[in-house]
Amino acid sequence: MDAVWFPRTDRVIDAAHAHNLTELEILALDADVNLADGHPRQDLTPGQRAIVDRMPQLFDVARHTPFEDLETRAHRAFLGALGQRLAPVGRGRMYSAYASSVGMDVVARCLAEAAPRVGLIHPTFDNIPDLLKAWSVQLVPLEEDELGARAIERAGALDAVFLTTPNNPTGHVVDADTLGEIAEYCAARDVVLVLDTSFRGFDTRSQYDSYELLDGTGVEYAVIEDTGKLWPTLELKLGIVVESRRNRLDIERAMSDILLSVSPFVLLMVEALAEDAAAGGFARLHELVAANRALLRGALEEVPHGQVIDNGTRISVERVKLADGLSARAMSDELRARGVHVLPCGSFHWARQDACDNCLRIALGREPETLRRALPELRRALATAAGPAVQSTA
Repeated sequence: MDAVWFPRTDRVIDAAHAHNLTELEILALDADVNLADGHPRQDLTPGQRAIVDRMPQLFDVARHTPFEDLETRAHRAFLGALGQRLAPVGRGRMYSAYASSVGMDVVARCLAEAAPRVGLIHPTFDNIPDLLKAWSVQLVPLEEDELGARAIERAGALDAVFLTTPNNPTGHVVDADTLGEIAEYCAARDVVLVLDTSFRGFDTRSQYDSYELLDGTGVEYAVIEDTGKLWPTLELKLGIVVESRRNRLDIERAMSDILLSVSPFVLLMVEALAEDAAAGGFARLHELVAANRALLRGALEEVPHGQVIDNGTRISVERVKLADGLSARAMSDELRARGVHVLPCGSFHWARQDACDNCLRIALGREPETLRRALPELRRALATAAGPAVQSTA
């Protein structure tokens, strides 16, 4: 697929004119081999299939159960499965949204109103800086591999710090010691701390109780949680924004401007899926991603011009670095012509897009057979990468 027509705008999106990474992902939605977006597209597990088979029953239960009960149950089950046992469930500090990007936009609006100079982790998925900039938030890059109180201090006067952990696309986890140091620094200087934890379910190293840690420091915070990267439920998902006891961000008002409530049916489904995840579903997800990562890395052995660079990552994407002088955008175009969609990584480096313009991001939340179909084309493209079709024109 070379282009997608948007009938409401008479606009045709093609790879050469894509404005952001999501538009490149849209091009891949109906592709035979889609390794572009980080959404889960693997088959349902037996436990998940059993939940889907119960959907008519879940629908009837959702119709006759008070919304507040369903929301509390979903929040408790999901965050409990992720080790967040002291999250403020049922205390009026958690807001549900149809997707984490909705919650992200709400937080961006609130930052623009109350804390407009924001230190943002670099690199990260480009919709985060795009949403923040759309609300005229001033962004200062915080390099992922230098995170800590000293690095934040070097960034100058900030109203807020915004971190993604585990980070997309690198898989980098802000460990408890580092998060505690940053939270204490922010608390002492009246700086808001925002976390996007959408990939937390993939990495047990990120599943320490961050709410216990944050509340213990007294920092003002907002945390964006997400089910959308974890379960292959055809975009039926839940985003959650959690705020601290004392908070200058008027999240409740901003959220009420956007939606009345999420679907009670989705809340009940999330509760069931979270219970399944806690009972072994997350372990099976980790096994699938690890097996696909091993499959990809094995295919890249002894292939020139391509190597993985995030050896510690556990999230459902993998970065592949091309040889110096090769363009990831050109390589992704070459792979697209071969029927395989991946993402070039330049846009993740929102402050310096040339920082990783020779890296590809490959999604691993797929059935192994999908990956096996892609790997021969990837190997062939990498093996012939010295040809003019994929050399950088810079």
